Amino acid sequence: MSEKDLDAKQYVVRDAKNDGDYSYKEDHDDIMTKKLKVFQSDSKYGGSTLHDDHEPGMDSDECYTEGDDDSDRDDLDDEVDMREIAVRLGSKSATHRRSVVSSFVPMDAAWTPPVHPKSDQDEHAIRRSIRRNLLFSNISEETLQILVNAMKYVAVKKGTDVIVQGEAGDLFYIIDSGVCEVLLNGRVFGEIDGTSERNFFGELALLYDSPRAATIRALTDIECWSLDRVTFKRVLMDTTIKQRQLYLDFLDQVPIFSTLSQYEKMIVADALRVRYYEPGARIIEEGSAGDDFYIVEDGEVMCTKGHDEVSARLGSGDFFGELALITNDLRMASVTAVRKTKCLVLDRKTFKRLLGPMQEHLRKRADLYELYMSAHPTRFN
Repeated sequence: MSEKDLDAKQYVVRDAKNDGDYSYKEDHDDIMTKKLKVFQSDSKYGGSTLHDDHEPGMDSDECYTEGDDDSDRDDLDDEVDMREIAVRLGSKSATHRRSVVSSFVPMDAAWTPPVHPKSDQDEHAIRRSIRRNLLFSNISEETLQILVNAMKYVAVKKGTDVIVQGEAGDLFYIIDSGVCEVLLNGRVFGEIDGTSERNFFGELALLYDSPRAATIRALTDIECWSLDRVTFKRVLMDTTIKQRQLYLDFLDQVPIFSTLSQYEKMIVADALRVRYYEPGARIIEEGSAGDDFYIVEDGEVMCTKGHDEVSARLGSGDFFGELALITNDLRMASVTAVRKTKCLVLDRKTFKRLLGPMQEHLRKRADLYELYMSAHPTRFN
């Protein structure tokens, strides 16, 4: 099919009110126009926001959860991106549809991620830009740092096409300085400014082998940072494997999880969320209701009843609040971060959704639970 035919091709969507009825929705240019308008909407977005999903008694400034950064805005960007891809795929054969997802990247045991030196100021700017993108919203701080280190400096002269519509590409770009214009079928649809909130483009190339959706041309000399698909996927694969094993090692130390199979533990490990606590932040409040279980990945916490510490301080690999997954009991003690602390968190609702009521697992080993409770009569939950 020619480019002209592709541009004129309309696609249909099923009418939700009449399962058998189809209606014309939008043509290719309309969808691409919507996609590219995202580049023009920087000014209405301010700084990032953090979702406050912690327990009563904690200040939102003292605790934050990874991945809670302007997700609604990024979901819109992602939705438009996916619709544009769907239009492209609709005009291709089934064989081509299967090839849009990028090929598997094999892991080499000897591979190490590249490191390109940067100033602290450059690192900070790159981190801010990456965190505003949905694709990177749920990666850990450690993985983010590896990706920041791997980004390569690129200088582009005025008038140069950084990416070209229809051509293959595997690079994601963040503009550090300068201005680019966005063109679709030769028409200018907007600009990307290095000083704007959305100063990046090309992120879908990290996931898909699909052609570039638009041309990005340098209106001025620009300086930018790039990340390639292979590095991105290898970093995520490597860190995901190591992270899962670390989490499994932690879960192996929790008695109430001993009835779970290795596969079930993997499900739990993948469901753990990361929360960070500043020194002095109250993680658990004595006497409050709670349904979260915590593992200390890094840092230190203290357990208190009133003003007295009632146990040794907990550090990496230690856990607390585990009975909240299976009971409605009030918290027996307060838990406070002594220094900056990173916790892995699992709530009862998620646990039951994934594996069913924990009581069913405990019935398999009722003797274990009774022994555990006898040995830990003042366990802090």
